[in-house]
Order: sequence, then structure tokens, then C-alpha cells
Amino acid sequence: MATVTVRNLDDEVRRLLRIRAATNNRSMEAEIRHILTLTVSVPDSPTDPVPTGRTPGLPAPRHTVPEHGTDPLTAREHTVASLVSQGMSNRQIAAFLFLSERTVETHVGAILRKLDLRSRTALAVRYALRPADH
Repeated sequence: MATVTVRNLDDEVRRLLRIRAATNNRSMEAEIRHILTLTVSVPDSPTDPVPTGRTPGLPAPRHTVPEHGTDPLTAREHTVASLVSQGMSNRQIAAFLFLSERTVETHVGAILRKLDLRSRTALAVRYALRPADH
């Protein structure tokens, strides 16, 4: 098995990796291992369903999302909201999630509308005050 090191990563990749690792409560090495595992994992067949509430290749959110539609946000919106609450800009979130800035802007607008919030700051406060099981 190859050894994974982070010594030669460029500064921006290292910074994004550090944020992603912290978000998932992993070391940078463990996060790289997780990303590589997801990347090389091949489903048994092309018709295998994707796990509910997750986007392939992205870690599950740190909080649980009710399965029966009681939560107004989608899994992707929860991921974006969590990153907004950590102080990331739309540009940083877009790079982190491999999305366009416009897509992130749309997600943030939908989140604010669904939660009846007026600002990113209000969203960050709401996420900081959410119960531990979420």
C-alpha cells in the first residue's frame, strides 16, 4: 500500500483539505485516505442505488437528517449551510464541493428562504445553536 503524505500539496489544496478533515473530525491523512477510497470504490453494478440523502464522493453531514421529509433542507443544503456556518465564502464552498459559485449562491438563497433567515450570519448562529444530535 502506498504511503499518503501531504508535504507536497499546494497551499490552497492543503487549506481546503484541512477544512474538510476538520469538518469530518479526521486527520488530514485519514481524510485523504477516505477521499481516495471513495474515488476508487466501484459499485457492484451501474444500477446500484446511491445511498439516500448523499451525493457520491461526499462525506455524510456531521448531523442526522430525518428521512421522512420533516427537515426542510436537502442533504446538500445541510452541507452548504455547515460550510457557511464555518465562515467559508461562496467561492471557497464552490471549490471545496466542486460546484460553481452560482450553484452555491442558489443553495445559500434556498437555505435562507427555507429557514426564514435574512443573512449568512443568522445561518451561522442557527447552526452553532443546533442540538448536538444534529
